[in-house]
Amino acid sequence: MTAAASAVGAAARRSLPLFLPAAAAAAAVACGTSLIDEGSGGQNQHKQQQLQQHQRQLITRCDHGGAPAPTRAQSHAQQTVLRKRMTSIGRFSMQSETPRNLSIPTFFIALSSKQTDGTRAGTRAGTRAGGAGMASSEFESAWMRSGMPGRHPRFHSRVSSQDDRYFEYEPAEDAHANGGNHEDDAKEGAAESDPKAELHRHVTDTVHPSSYRTDLRMRIERLLTEPLDLTDKLWEVFISSGRLGSSGAISRLKVANTITRSGSVGDGQESLLLFRSHHSLADGVSLISALGDLVDEAEEIRDMIKAEIKRRKAKSKELSFLQRLLRSLQKLIWFCLGSIQSLMYQTYLLWTTPQNPFEEALGDALREMQLVAGSGRSISWCDAAPLDEVKAIARAVGPKITINDVFVSCVSAAVTRQLEEHRERAAVMKEASTGQSQETEVVHPAKSSINVVVPVHLMGGIIPEGYSIGNKIGAFVARVPAHTEVDSTAPASDRLLSVHTSLASVKRSPAPILSYLAARVAADYLPESLAKRLFRGANANAAVAISNARGWDKKVHIDSRPVESAHGFLPLPPGLPCGVVVQSYAGVVSISLTAEKWAVPDADRFVGWILDEYVALCEESRQRMR
Repeated sequence: MTAAASAVGAAARRSLPLFLPAAAAAAAVACGTSLIDEGSGGQNQHKQQQLQQHQRQLITRCDHGGAPAPTRAQSHAQQTVLRKRMTSIGRFSMQSETPRNLSIPTFFIALSSKQTDGTRAGTRAGTRAGGAGMASSEFESAWMRSGMPGRHPRFHSRVSSQDDRYFEYEPAEDAHANGGNHEDDAKEGAAESDPKAELHRHVTDTVHPSSYRTDLRMRIERLLTEPLDLTDKLWEVFISSGRLGSSGAISRLKVANTITRSGSVGDGQESLLLFRSHHSLADGVSLISALGDLVDEAEEIRDMIKAEIKRRKAKSKELSFLQRLLRSLQKLIWFCLGSIQSLMYQTYLLWTTPQNPFEEALGDALREMQLVAGSGRSISWCDAAPLDEVKAIARAVGPKITINDVFVSCVSAAVTRQLEEHRERAAVMKEASTGQSQETEVVHPAKSSINVVVPVHLMGGIIPEGYSIGNKIGAFVARVPAHTEVDSTAPASDRLLSVHTSLASVKRSPAPILSYLAARVAADYLPESLAKRLFRGANANAAVAISNARGWDKKVHIDSRPVESAHGFLPLPPGLPCGVVVQSYAGVVSISLTAEKWAVPDADRFVGWILDEYVALCEESRQRMR
């Protein structure tokens, strides 16, 4: 076997459960075809089990045995291609998206200036003085120094142009497949085989947003609605730098705190990392969790995750065999009975919600609103409150109230106010078209409840050691009370208790697991058209999706630059006009909104309504604690 074939074999053993025999690879080259190894007779049983578990494949075109050395062009064409089967959820995200509703999560991370010597010790990158913003070369260096290509190789993959059920990527060893004796050949293949060279396709320097919030808002809207060529790349990041606070990515309060902390006025810099990726790469929560390996405190975060997993395993081992058996039986009964209940509840929601409440409220004005708004998105974000304050409110209202309950209540209040505005608009438009007053006629009466979708990360929002990014996301739909005019004078805490009661039973059900399994079945066995219909129907005509993401408790750094803020934006699936992300980072809870422009014409106003309800809760909780 030649040196090139040896390198290919080594790469295959490191990357895949098994690899093609040299004879099969040579036969593939001779026949001008590519072979996909499914684990045949020459492999031992252990490797066959690994193949079935990971569903990985290898296409090899490099082993020529004693044949003459190939030309440089032939070497490039005969490069090793690793192929790995896409997750069913990733495949489902490709099937269910439409040109108007792309499945592309988008988020930004805002950094302040690099800290000077002595400000913070013990980081992986070290500290250097410097107020300049981050450039793409620095991001790429941090990416490679963190070992991201090895920890999460899917970042360096793409969807196969021949079979979109698979990811493809070239191993880094190919650039030096000839043992380093052909430097020119290595340089020629570097763009495809070297991870850092391949990273250039994903990372772009760009001009910093100039108009406060407006420019950044337009960029986020564009990234959410423009398609990605998945056969070229699955993600991209745009990096820019400018005066601290100029883009609106960092709130004015945080800017003031940063200036106070650094002791410098007027010369501070911010760096903006604007990411977007296709859902086939990973769900948004997994993506943020994976980027935890990029921060300077990555080792500390990994140690915390390991310690927590170890603690839970130790707690499980304390149980006797009989106790573990009883617990397993309880889980089985819970899943079986809970599945029946969840399916019946989902059917009930579908049957009793024939139309989305936004469409119903607008009525005949819907088409005109859609024509005026176009296919754009309404975007907004803000820092809502200190995390400790939100926890205190939850405890004051009830012992089992969660942060998610608090903001589901606040968002449902904002949705109700938006629906009321749409009803008023529809009445005015009908009066203008018919010439008849609608003062005494309720054209579209307000409903007493709305449906909400709550995504759930099935691995608890973390990626354990040894796991890579993927799609471990489920969801459940719940019916929560709408804050109609009848109960507008009721205390906000009473509305929160009603929302908590509505969510509690569904939270405890296996609905998120069932939705995950249903998406897998749809992706693997159903026609694409039927999968899209299933996905749209699964929302049960919900008014809004509300995702709760827990970030890092303390402030982290990338290349010694503090991460000041991070905001994610949900991609809107077909039939769901509004999405809200509630996330916490460094003791602050933030909110971000993505909505159809016809549904939410003024995103900032909508977020203001969310905060109005939160302020009411805050005031009532303070009175309770007196």
